[in-house]
Amino acid sequence: MVLAKEVIESASRGDLESQRDIYESLIDRIYRTVLRVVGASDVDDVTQDVFLHLFANLHKFRFESDFQTWAHRLAVNETLQHLRRRKRIAIVSIVSAGVDPVSEQNDPDLKELFGVALSRLDAELRMILDLKESQQLPYSQIAEIVGIPEGTVGSRLNRARRELKSQLLALGWEE
Repeated sequence: MVLAKEVIESASRGDLESQRDIYESLIDRIYRTVLRVVGASDVDDVTQDVFLHLFANLHKFRFESDFQTWAHRLAVNETLQHLRRRKRIAIVSIVSAGVDPVSEQNDPDLKELFGVALSRLDAELRMILDLKESQQLPYSQIAEIVGIPEGTVGSRLNRARRELKSQLLALGWEE
């Protein structure tokens, strides 16, 4: 859903109807992003913080980029801030890394193994892996969301996949 400029401007002035429109257009995507990074135990609190931060900073949106990309980047930043504040890395939902044995079989041990391996990745690498593999965003949009050059997205994505595979192998996964 593309939001009209008038809706965004009205919401930035505190119009509750416009804020509700923004919330409803973004909640599913932001919730899934937060869930994949912080896990089920913190997803509601962090998602709420994302929207509080979004509405508090809505006046800063300059209409120079896509609003959903701007909001997604804000969500990513708030989620990573949450992890930094907690000084922990939560187990996240499973994303594919070029090979997804979990989708081919419903093995709870394998899912747990993937969860543990993912939790050992750096939060930014997990985020880039999620944005590409689960959400299937193009490199250009990932670059804008994470705030890095497009070429860096590719190199970090490759690094994330290598590190995930290394973690899986260290935990006993067999190719």
